Amino acid sequence: MIKRPGRPYTLFSKLMLSHLAVVALSLLIVGFFLTYLIEKYFFSAREWEVAGQARDVAYLVADDLGRGDLTAVEKTIETIAFSLDAKIRVLDDYGAPFLTIDPETELVENKIDQQEGVGLEEREIEHVFKGNMLTKKVYGPVLQRLLVAAPVYYEHSEMETEMVIAEEEPQIIGAITLSVPLLGIEENLAQISRLILYAGTISVLVAAVFVYFVTKNLTRPLYKINQAALKLAEGNYDCKIEEKSNDEIGTLIKTFNYSVEQVEKNVEEQKKLEQLRRNLVANVSHELKAPLASIRGFSELMLDGLVEESDKEKYMQVILDNSVHLSRLVDDLLTLSHLESGQLYLEKEEISIDALARWSFDSIATRGEEKDLKMNLELAPSLPVIKGDRTRLHEILINLLENAVEHTPPGGEVTLKVYCLDYQLVIEVRDTGCGISEEDLPYIFERFYKTDRSRAQNSGSSGLGLAIAKQLVEMHNGRITVVSNPGEGSTFSISLPVHDTRPGKNDVQQADKK
Repeated sequence: MIKRPGRPYTLFSKLMLSHLAVVALSLLIVGFFLTYLIEKYFFSAREWEVAGQARDVAYLVADDLGRGDLTAVEKTIETIAFSLDAKIRVLDDYGAPFLTIDPETELVENKIDQQEGVGLEEREIEHVFKGNMLTKKVYGPVLQRLLVAAPVYYEHSEMETEMVIAEEEPQIIGAITLSVPLLGIEENLAQISRLILYAGTISVLVAAVFVYFVTKNLTRPLYKINQAALKLAEGNYDCKIEEKSNDEIGTLIKTFNYSVEQVEKNVEEQKKLEQLRRNLVANVSHELKAPLASIRGFSELMLDGLVEESDKEKYMQVILDNSVHLSRLVDDLLTLSHLESGQLYLEKEEISIDALARWSFDSIATRGEEKDLKMNLELAPSLPVIKGDRTRLHEILINLLENAVEHTPPGGEVTLKVYCLDYQLVIEVRDTGCGISEEDLPYIFERFYKTDRSRAQNSGSSGLGLAIAKQLVEMHNGRITVVSNPGEGSTFSISLPVHDTRPGKNDVQQADKK
C-alpha cells in the first residue's frame, strides 16, 4: 500500500502564499513610492507658497527697516505673523535676530528661543546675506516645521545733491525667517496613507480570491494526476484523465494518459507472453509425450521379444516416424526461438519466383499424386524478380503445400498460383479440403494451434509451421492471409514486394537442375 503524503506543504498552499506575497510586496512598494511622491509634492507646494510669503514679508518691512523704524516693523510683522499663523524672526544687517513673533505662544521678543531650535546656522546666515533664499525642514520635539529665510533689500535710499539725485544699488539690510508647522501636511499624508492602506488591504483580499481560484484551477489537474498515478501504482489502469487544455498542464495530462496506455499495453503483453510461455511448456510437453511414449513402448516390446519377426519392420517404421517427428519439432522450436529473439538472419538475393515455385511444387507434387490429388501449378507470364532468402521462401511454400495435401481428401485439388497485383507478387496455395471453421481462423497462425488435433498428430505436424511461415513472410516485408469456408477448402495468400520486373533466367536454370 502506498503511503499518501500529508498536506501541510502542498503546491496549492505554496502557490497561494507566493502569489499573495508578490501582490502584497508589490502593493507595499507602490504605496511607499506613492506616499513619498505625494509627500514630496505637498512639501514642494508648501515650500513654494511659504517662500513666496517670505519674499512678500521681506518686501513689506524693507522700507521701515531701512529707515530704522523698528516699531513699524514690529507692527507689520505681528500683523503678518498672526494672519499667516507663522513664526517670524527679523535679523539685522549683522545676522543677529532682534525681533521674534510666534502666534502659537503669542510670543513677542527680541531674542532667539533656543528651546525651539528654530534658527539659522552661521553658514546659512552668510548664504542668505549673499542674496539667496533658504528653505529647510526643522525637526522639533513635537512636530516638524518648514523654515524659509529671505534677505531684505533696501531699494528706496536716496541721496540728494544740488544738481543730481542718484539711486544706489539695492543693499541687504537684514533678513527675515518665516517658520510654519507642517502639521497640515502630516495630517493629509496620514490620511492619504490610511487610504492607501485600506485600498491595499482590499486589493490583497481581492487578489487572494482571484489567486485562490487561479491556483485551484492550476493545481486541480496535478491533484488528479497524483491520484491517477496512485491508482496506476496499485494496478488500476482505468485512470485516464480528461484532457481540457493545450497548455503545459494539458501536455502533461496527454503524456500521462499515453504512459498509462503504454503501461497497460506492456502489462498485457507481459501477461500474454507469460501465458504463451506456459502454453509453450504445456504444448511442448504434450507434443513430446506421445512420440516418446510410442518410441519407448515399441522399443520395450522389441527388447522383451514380444514382437513377432513379421511385425518388427512395421514397429521399427513407427519408431522412425516418431523420431522424425521429434526431430522436426525440435528444429521448428529452434527456428521459432531464433525468429522471436531476432537471431535469425535472411540471406537475401535476387530470386526468380517462377523457378522457386516450380521447385517447391515439384517437391510436393509426388506426395499429392500418391494421395490421388489433382496438383495444379498456375504461373502468370513474365513474373518479376523478388529479393529474399531462397531457402526460407522454399520452406514457407513447402509448409503451405504440405498442409494443403494433408487436409485435402482423395480426389480433391491443390493449386499453387503465382501472379502480380498492384506492384505486389501474390502466391496462393488453394485446396479443396475440409476448410477451417470461423472460430479457428483468428488463431490459425498461433504456435501449436491445430484445427484437427487427431489428424494433425497422425500427420506428424508440430503445430509451429504456420507461426514460422508468418514471421518469415513478415521478415520479407510481406503479408500472409487466409480465407476459408468449412467444407469448401482454404486459400493461403502471400503478398511480397516486387524487386525487379526482369525475370531471373539463371535462377530458372538452377531450379531445373535441382
